[in-house]
Amino acid sequence: MATPPPANRAVIVLIDGARVDVLRDLLRRGDLPNLARWVIEPGGLRTGTTVFPSTTGVAYIPFLFGRYPGSVDIPGIRWLDRRGAGGGWREQWRAARSYCGVQGGWLNTDIVATPSIFDLVPESIAICTPLTRGLQAGGNRCALRRVVLGSVAHYAGTYPALDRAVAQAWLDAADEPWRFLFVVFPGVDGISHLKDPLHAAVLESYRLVDCAIGAFVARVRKRGRELPAFFVVSDHGMTVMREHTDPAVLLERDGVPTLRHPVHVWRRGARVATMVSGNASVQLYFDPRSARERSLTESEIPEAILERLLALPAVRLAACRADSARGIVVRTQNARARLMESAGLVRYEPETGDPLGLGGYLELDDRDLLSRTRETDVPDAPRQLLQLFRSPRAGDLALAAAPGADFRGPWEIPEHRAGHGSLIAEHMEVPIAASVTLPETAIRTVDLMPTILERLDVALPSGVALDGVPFSKLAAVTEHLVR
Repeated sequence: MATPPPANRAVIVLIDGARVDVLRDLLRRGDLPNLARWVIEPGGLRTGTTVFPSTTGVAYIPFLFGRYPGSVDIPGIRWLDRRGAGGGWREQWRAARSYCGVQGGWLNTDIVATPSIFDLVPESIAICTPLTRGLQAGGNRCALRRVVLGSVAHYAGTYPALDRAVAQAWLDAADEPWRFLFVVFPGVDGISHLKDPLHAAVLESYRLVDCAIGAFVARVRKRGRELPAFFVVSDHGMTVMREHTDPAVLLERDGVPTLRHPVHVWRRGARVATMVSGNASVQLYFDPRSARERSLTESEIPEAILERLLALPAVRLAACRADSARGIVVRTQNARARLMESAGLVRYEPETGDPLGLGGYLELDDRDLLSRTRETDVPDAPRQLLQLFRSPRAGDLALAAAPGADFRGPWEIPEHRAGHGSLIAEHMEVPIAASVTLPETAIRTVDLMPTILERLDVALPSGVALDGVPFSKLAAVTEHLVR
């Protein structure tokens, strides 16, 4: 006789690249009846914020580790190991990290030592995810198909085949005695890159996920079992890319040898490295062959290059470490401000103009600042910039793209007609739907792991802290403020 499943169970369904406005529109049309019936009606749907860089893989970290990427030393889907970049040709290749290719599995080992939800909930199954650290033997499902079908789909656009494989693997797991399921559907993201976030084929991918939810619910109910708590989420939004502005190509034209992916990681005499994520964010590392471990501060960054980049219409903002080693500097072409964090408060000090559009000086609690920034074009930018530069691996300079622009040329095969990665609202805002009560206050994707652990009655080990806050505590704060 099969072992009965535990009473408290939870499922995260990650629709990679799902836009909250598209999801809401499909719900209004009645195109997602299973999501509406089994998830949103008993719980709700909110617009949450993801992390920076807002890109696949990196933006899975909040769901599975409850931490910001910078907190676990992962500054992007591509980054440079400063020390290794000064070595021989093997060390140079390893130092130019890219989780988009054969180094993809290194994401699991590059994350600093901290428990994943798979470590804390051993009875876990994950389907079609690059992040698998902590899974028990047999817990990583669809791994081969993710590599094979995903590689073909990247060029041929055959993502429905991969999504159907995920749906079948999810259905096959329904009868097993798991406590936590992490299920990733890559189709929306993949097809959007090739076509458009509103393309008919992309909308059909949303419907495919909805059918998978319905089939899974039917299987569980047929067995007479209680439904798990559902969390249906996205890791980032997406926008059409009308302008490709590749900083590496521009710098090369200016006579600045530039190290970059995919074939220039051995660039001789490189004066700067450009590491692109998404493709709407990029981090620059100066003097990449110096083997220098220390990152540069604002005054040490070549002024001519900084001004050249800030003048590009494709750049929404730039950020770097402050000279005083306290906080970071946020720049646009005509504005400058400083961000600092101390004693539980985040301080925003505009010096010239207002680069984040917050209306002037602010010193607020992290959650108050999140709410305050939600109406700007760069929601949660203060927290996300601060968390990025927690990582010693982060670049000397980080750029976030403006709407409609990215930082890779049309030479990329296949050309990305849509993308993500920036701090702009269209990339940072994501749907968070749940079959449990959602707080009325602003929420982040990093809040899901502590919420799920609380529901599963799983305690954190001594000395382990998360960046997120359980929904129950956020709801309590909201209730207190209303009173």
